[in-house]
Amino acid sequence: MIVQGSSVTRGVREDTEVCIVGSGAAGAILAWELAERGHKVVLLEKGGYLPTEAFTQREDEMIPRLYKNAGFQFAMPSGIIIAQGSCVGGSTVVNDAVCFRTPDLVLERWGKEFHIEGIGPSEMKGYFEKIERRLSVADVRPDEMNANNSIIRKGCETLGWSGSLNRRNCRSCRRCGLCHLGCSYGTKQSMLETYIRDAGTFHDEDVKIYSDCTAESLVSSGGRVTEVRAVIHSSEGNVPMSVRAKTFIVSAGTFASSELLLRSRLNRSGHVGRNIALHPSPAVIGDFDEEVNGHQGVPMAYHCREFGMQKTGRKGYLIESVFLAPYQFLLTLPGYIYESKELMKRYNHYAMAGILLQDDSVGRMKLGGPVGTLIFYRLTAEDGRLMVEGMQNAARIFFAAGASRVITSHRKRTVLYTEDDLPLIEERGVGTTDINLGSGHPQGGNRMGGGPGDSVVDSYGKLHGLQNLFVCDASVFPTSVGVNPQLTVMALALRTGQHIGDNWGKIATG
Repeated sequence: MIVQGSSVTRGVREDTEVCIVGSGAAGAILAWELAERGHKVVLLEKGGYLPTEAFTQREDEMIPRLYKNAGFQFAMPSGIIIAQGSCVGGSTVVNDAVCFRTPDLVLERWGKEFHIEGIGPSEMKGYFEKIERRLSVADVRPDEMNANNSIIRKGCETLGWSGSLNRRNCRSCRRCGLCHLGCSYGTKQSMLETYIRDAGTFHDEDVKIYSDCTAESLVSSGGRVTEVRAVIHSSEGNVPMSVRAKTFIVSAGTFASSELLLRSRLNRSGHVGRNIALHPSPAVIGDFDEEVNGHQGVPMAYHCREFGMQKTGRKGYLIESVFLAPYQFLLTLPGYIYESKELMKRYNHYAMAGILLQDDSVGRMKLGGPVGTLIFYRLTAEDGRLMVEGMQNAARIFFAAGASRVITSHRKRTVLYTEDDLPLIEERGVGTTDINLGSGHPQGGNRMGGGPGDSVVDSYGKLHGLQNLFVCDASVFPTSVGVNPQLTVMALALRTGQHIGDNWGKIATG
């Protein structure tokens, strides 16, 4: 059952077994898994509920309704744009459906360096397989490759670099190219189309989802959380809500989960809101004589892995095919007004790639900003070097595929005409005032680990020092994963849900 804020006219009190904050890649799976074990669940989602038929494919309508802060969320001082979904289904509704398993080397590092139990590749394999079956994850078919993806593949093959078709959670994709605005056809197997829909079909009496509901604080006593206090944004104004439960799970994402813990004065370890990674991504654009029409077809179907951890065995980056609708595309371009307008005239002739940098976890956040939080992040010197290298190699791919010129996302107009111009990328730099960067993958903030000395939660997401409070989302990642993270979040949610279910008596009653 989904209760929308507009239908609520007075204060709400819920008594249940499980209360989950957040309905995205983790929260929806946790709700389903615990309902399957016979537990009653109340799930709180800050964003609104939009059914598939409400997705209009218009940027001006969908971005304000589906994205956190209407897309206006930035890291300081560089102004990195951080995109996160804020709706029932979370970021799974607005991402590109790309599904990478966590690299084995990352899982091994988490186990060895951060002392996380049961996180090795062999132990996580079953969780990945179950999620992939449930979400119809499969390789992109060759006929689903549009010209944008094919250009990047051609460049890689010409250079002799390794690349691969992506795996996506999509069934019978209509290839409209507007994944970022919500799938109007219901073919992307987001949480909205899978776990949340199934919860309504098979557990309608046991799973109650409140949309338009902001969790404001967690109330704790005697080593246990007893209540979530929230506000429902209704047609009558802000309506108070209280949820009492036996077990609480915070799955609101890197920033919102950390905010809730900080507001609740639950930063017992001192690490909440720290150790944040972003996968900051610059855009590189190839201009071709023929029309590419990159906005038509699957936006992300191919990637170059020559410089990623999967190939090199060390921290690096992926070069991923990507394309954006006009407004979002415009944000990547250099210059102002007339320069941007001039460059947009060639929109149909552009191919685009993004550099997914496996960055160091050096970001932090604190409460008190104009929209509730301040996010601080600077590239390390090594990450800056890798980003420059990644942009240069993306340019090489486009030139190898026949581009007449390459445009970078530097704020000062930067156009390359041959590989001889590649040093210009390093000259322009990637400092805080040099380049337009985007992020759709904030991670960390509530690091998982073996003890409170260096982490916020334990190996299964339980907050150190509390018996019945769990955190499960990308905020528990000890490091950045170096690939699109949604499948990692989902597998961890399945693992955490199983752990809570198997240990229900101890967790729920203490």
